[in-house]
Amino acid sequence: MYTDIFMYTDINLIISALVGIVSGYYITRLLKRREKTESLSFEAISKSREVIKTEKSIVNEIKEPKDFADLVKFLRDKFMLSEVTLSTYEGLPIASTLDDPEEISALAPEILKDVGKNILKSKEITIGGKAYKMSIFEVTPDVICTIQSTRDIPFVEIEKIREEIKEFMEVRS
Repeated sequence: MYTDIFMYTDINLIISALVGIVSGYYITRLLKRREKTESLSFEAISKSREVIKTEKSIVNEIKEPKDFADLVKFLRDKFMLSEVTLSTYEGLPIASTLDDPEEISALAPEILKDVGKNILKSKEITIGGKAYKMSIFEVTPDVICTIQSTRDIPFVEIEKIREEIKEFMEVRS
């Protein structure tokens, strides 16, 4: 009887040791898996920060314009537009991102006068087609801006563009 107790005690010790080893193994595995997940999360966060820094550096690369040619490029890049053209009410181009701005410069004042002021009673109009949206608006009584984009251009954005051009012209005068 006395030997039976020791036998059960030995079996209990062996079972306890096996349970301890198996439990320790699985706990260690879970901790390693958690560390790996945390390191992957840290790497993902680091990559996200790099992307944000890159985007900020691109925005910082857009330099203040020195002349009207720089201004239209600046506006195109800042507001993500396809084309920007500044022209006079006489239909003469001032500056443009287009290679041949004469046609749009000649048409813009006529469209603005005939449709905008006479029919719509507005100093800005937006025309939409399949590929492009075009907005024509008065910046000053002497200057008209024509912008083209593949997206809708909200009125608030048109106002910001108008203000950018006015500020540029005030500084230069």
